[in-house]
Amino acid sequence: MAELNRVIEALREQILNTEPLDDSTRQSGLALRMILEGWAHLPPEIRQGVETSLVGESPAEAISRVFSAHSKAIARASAQGVLYRYPTERDALHAYETFYQACPDVQADRLERALMASPLVPPESALGVRASTLLETFLRLSPFAGDQAGVALVLTLAFLQAHGADYPSDAENLTRLVQNPATLQSIEASENPSPLTYPDLIEAILAESKPQLVAVEAAIRQQALVPLANLPAPARTALQPVPGPSSEWRYLTLQDLIWINTEVTKRPQPYSYERLEEATYYQYSYRQSRDVVLQAARFLWGYLKYRPFAQGNYATALIATLALLQINGYEAHLPVEQASEWLLSVAARKKHPLDAIRQIVNPSQPGKQPIPLREHVHHLIEHYEPALHTLMEHETPLPV
Repeated sequence: MAELNRVIEALREQILNTEPLDDSTRQSGLALRMILEGWAHLPPEIRQGVETSLVGESPAEAISRVFSAHSKAIARASAQGVLYRYPTERDALHAYETFYQACPDVQADRLERALMASPLVPPESALGVRASTLLETFLRLSPFAGDQAGVALVLTLAFLQAHGADYPSDAENLTRLVQNPATLQSIEASENPSPLTYPDLIEAILAESKPQLVAVEAAIRQQALVPLANLPAPARTALQPVPGPSSEWRYLTLQDLIWINTEVTKRPQPYSYERLEEATYYQYSYRQSRDVVLQAARFLWGYLKYRPFAQGNYATALIATLALLQINGYEAHLPVEQASEWLLSVAARKKHPLDAIRQIVNPSQPGKQPIPLREHVHHLIEHYEPALHTLMEHETPLPV
């Protein structure tokens, strides 16, 4: 089945790398999934014909031609029963809602591609290989805003349990699994698959293992931000903090963030105190709370994860991050016309927050007199008003 496996891998990569997904790739992906679902039920001569037809063809063209030539046989084979039961879009959204107790902030195209690419593995692949591919695909495409590990792990554990298998759900093993999904590849399916639906499996997993999954996300977040000591030497030299004349380090309080959000949205917004508190704490880091650039990156990352206000979170993140830099001796050189894209690229996980901060900052000239936070914020809001409007338009109101 060398040709089939070649086409599977090539089309899978095409789906993963095509953003947004075009109709031709979408149709090829759906057709290939149907072929793979019914592969075990196809007559040997049809399977041989499929292999022969795939030789030398591009993935999309090959699948289209094979499906056209054998559509009836493929449909009959697929209808005889699917050996592996994969989560659906509704299941993925349910996992997010149940885990975070919030409406999903999802990039629909990425979620579609993740769900389409996950089952595209050689038909003889064991359960563990399929689970590994599912986890790796969701981590790679990151369809949800904020952390991805929790939802990806919940879906993977549910997939295993749906087929009668399991994996240790302690935080250490789950963290190791995120770092190396191939750990799953040796797991075999049981002869007694679970009769539970995916929503039931997801809720049972979270009822038992949510604290461990939260701990995994915390560990992954900590690893995601590069410590200052690990940055290249030129970057460390160029970005050494230069606080104001008093050499006092200044942080944003919960009250500061509430006030900033009110200023950018023009009215008080409902908010979650717990999420606001978590977002604020991201300014601090054990033994590293004296590096403003790193702390600003951590704050931006954490704030975009928790988004504590009903509205205006993206705009608040932009102004609060720039203000945090300015009150601690840094000048931010971020053109107004690029500001919304800069913030959204971090929110969409297209740009690492530390890279984003390093891209725009320079130390202020020594000897500058400190300026009150509110003066900084008013100036930033006035300066970035067009970007704030754009960010407001990109944001869906959240329940709090």
